[in-house]
Amino acid sequence: MATQTTSSSKTSKPNAKSATVSKGLPETNLSPVSKTGRSSLNKVPKTKIKEAQTKQQREDIDLNHFRTLLIEERKRLEEELEQVRNQSTDMDNALPEDGEGGDEDTADLASAMMDKEMDLSVEDELEDLLVQVDRAFQKIEEGTYGICDVSGKPIPNSRLELIPFAVLTVECQSLSEG
Repeated sequence: MATQTTSSSKTSKPNAKSATVSKGLPETNLSPVSKTGRSSLNKVPKTKIKEAQTKQQREDIDLNHFRTLLIEERKRLEEELEQVRNQSTDMDNALPEDGEGGDEDTADLASAMMDKEMDLSVEDELEDLLVQVDRAFQKIEEGTYGICDVSGKPIPNSRLELIPFAVLTVECQSLSEG
C-alpha cells in the first residue's frame, strides 16, 4: 500500500513596508531609505492597499512622463538631503567638546543646538519623502500608479503633476491626516 504525501507550498508576499523595488528606481549615491517614519502610508489599512492593488493600471496617463518626474524628484530630494547632512556635520564640528571653551556663550550654544535639531527634523522629512517616491516607483511596477491606495479611485492627473509620488486622492489624504 503506497501512501501519497502532498506538500503545500506557501508563497510569501512582501508587505507594503518591506517591499523593495529593484526595477524602475534610479541609481543613486545614497543608500536606500528604509525608514517609514511619518509617511501617510503607515495610516492606510493593509486591506485597503491590497484592494487597490487589484485594480488595473490606468491607461489615461503617460507612465514615462511620471517616471521622469519621479526620477527628478528623487534626485532633488537626495541632493537636498546631502546638503542638510553636510550642514549638520559642519555644525557638529563647530560645537565645542565637553570641557572645551568654558567661556562659550550659552546663547550661541543653545542656538547651535536648536539649529541641529531643526536639521534633524528636515532630514527625517526628506527621508520620508524619499520613501514615498520609492513607493510610487513600486506602484508603477505593480501596475497601480495613479490609483488611490485606499479608495481605488483614480488620482487626478493635476495632483500627480504636482505630487508625482501621491498614492492617495485629496479626500483620502485628508482623512488619513485626521
